[in-house]
Amino acid sequence: MIEPINAHGPHGPHGPHDANEANSTNNVNPPSEANEVNQAIETTQAIKAITTITTIKANRTGREKRSIGALRRVVDRVRALTTWGLCAGVAVLVAGCAAPMSSASLTRFDLGPPPTPANLVAPVASAAPAIRGSNAAVTTSDVAAAGALRLSPLKVVVNAPSWLDSDTIYYRLPARDGDQARVYANSRWLASPARLFEDRLRAALSVDRPVLSAGDPTAAPALRVELEEFAQYFDSTSMSRGVVQIRATLFDGTKLLAQTTLRAQAPAETADAAGGTRALAAATAAVQKQLVQWLAGRVPAPSDTTRASAQSRALPGASPASGASAR
Repeated sequence: MIEPINAHGPHGPHGPHDANEANSTNNVNPPSEANEVNQAIETTQAIKAITTITTIKANRTGREKRSIGALRRVVDRVRALTTWGLCAGVAVLVAGCAAPMSSASLTRFDLGPPPTPANLVAPVASAAPAIRGSNAAVTTSDVAAAGALRLSPLKVVVNAPSWLDSDTIYYRLPARDGDQARVYANSRWLASPARLFEDRLRAALSVDRPVLSAGDPTAAPALRVELEEFAQYFDSTSMSRGVVQIRATLFDGTKLLAQTTLRAQAPAETADAAGGTRALAAATAAVQKQLVQWLAGRVPAPSDTTRASAQSRALPGASPASGASAR
């Protein structure tokens, strides 16, 4: 059977040309939509990524801010504690320097035992046979009194400025450091330097004469001693010396007889309070020896003027420079 011939060709009115056009028409839209979808997805993902990154940055910034805030608070607290600690330390230091320390933590010094004069030993030896024969008790004070009647009696008073009328031990720095006077923190005198000096002076003078107090009614000349310097002098960090200076005035009643200034010093074995006090003890002995020599031949026998003033128990007053009252 013969097929009818198609006027439009074997494929009819929609031959291959029309089919290609149809195929090309059908294939244009899908790729375009896919691209838009892909672009939309990518845009969404990009937005999410940006949002995530922004959130992460915001969170990190917040954490950093919180960390920095916490660190600042810690620094402020440490600074406050440090400041409080410094203030407390300064307060304790000032209190330690200003407030008196307990007696248990202080080291006390004096001028040492007074030397025993030879005339206190010899009479005891010579009096031994008599003591054995009579069974009588002869004391050291009796012997001292017997040997102390060779010279006329003398009233003695020692004055000192206020800074030497306490138990503080003073030392001085070298002149290149301002010649500053300072005190030992953990060391003290057993009594004030004025009292220690007076006790030692009375012991030294009583070897040759009776020594009386200022208010004693006995008629006698008077010796007034002003203690002007009593300190340890440092020439360097390892070398120091004890320095003692006095001004002595001799009166017969209200009459001024003589006046002098004496000074003595002695090297310190150690550059501390112990070495300084030993040096001051040696300087005290030296200056008192000078004083005894100066008094030799100057102390008169009790005169009518002395007897008249003794009735009122008066002693010439201390000089204006003296800060301590007469003893």
